[in-house]
Amino acid sequence: MSDKLVMKDDILFKVFFSRNENHLKSFLSSILGKDIRIKKVIHDARLEQLVKEMKYGILDLEVELENGEIINVEMQVKDNKNIEKRTTFYASKKIVEQLEPSEDYSNLRKVIVIAILNYILTDLPEYLTETRRIIKGHEGYELNNEVKYYYIELEKFRKQEPDMSLELNQWLAFIDMERGDLLDMAKKENKEIEEAIEKYEVLTGTDEIKRLAELRLMSKLEENSALATARAKGTEEGLRQGKKEGFRQGKEEGLRQGKEEGVKQRQYEIAKKMKDMNKPIEEIIELTELSKEEIEKM
Repeated sequence: MSDKLVMKDDILFKVFFSRNENHLKSFLSSILGKDIRIKKVIHDARLEQLVKEMKYGILDLEVELENGEIINVEMQVKDNKNIEKRTTFYASKKIVEQLEPSEDYSNLRKVIVIAILNYILTDLPEYLTETRRIIKGHEGYELNNEVKYYYIELEKFRKQEPDMSLELNQWLAFIDMERGDLLDMAKKENKEIEEAIEKYEVLTGTDEIKRLAELRLMSKLEENSALATARAKGTEEGLRQGKKEGFRQGKEEGLRQGKEEGVKQRQYEIAKKMKDMNKPIEEIIELTELSKEEIEKM
């Protein structure tokens, strides 16, 4: 097992950017397209806390800006088909958390959710998608944009030939780390990226991060084991239920067939007696509902 975590790992992403606020500021500014001032990073990057969060599957990074805006950043490596609902939940949670019962709605601050995805979400060519609400028929008029969503699709980014003079692309090359050529260009264009790489190398060599890598592996193994156990139990229960249902259906089918065979046997007995009495075949057919061929074979 490699003793290094990659930047796309949610643990390392959180630890790195929460401990390097200058890099976080540059990265967020490049996404939002404006210079920002960070008031505080709401986090606890201690090993014990990260392990606890890891168990609950919530490893996001929350930032409060000096203008009051709240930014929630999440790294999503696997496509669980729920990112839109998940980010909506995050945004709603941050809105609700802001107000006490006695406070006024005017005190609500803007919430920005940034989801960095290691897969393709949309059919659009752009790898950075920013949402906004507009009034139908008036595309230039925005309304109720107190919540903004940014979706970054790393798979699209690495498959293109991005303009590496842009700061956003430089940071994405660092976070993605899939293409060495893009990372080399980012280092040449931006000394801060070169510094970030050096800090990454130091961070991934520490005992704490090695321990996190081990805990992450153990967490994944436990998760896979739990899923396997659940699948096995589900299969066992399905077989049990299927066996029970099969028995019920078999019993019903047996009773039905037995009933049909009993009726048929009775028809044959009646037909044979009528035939022995030299009754017309048409009369036997009418009474027993047997076919002419069946009666003639008796």
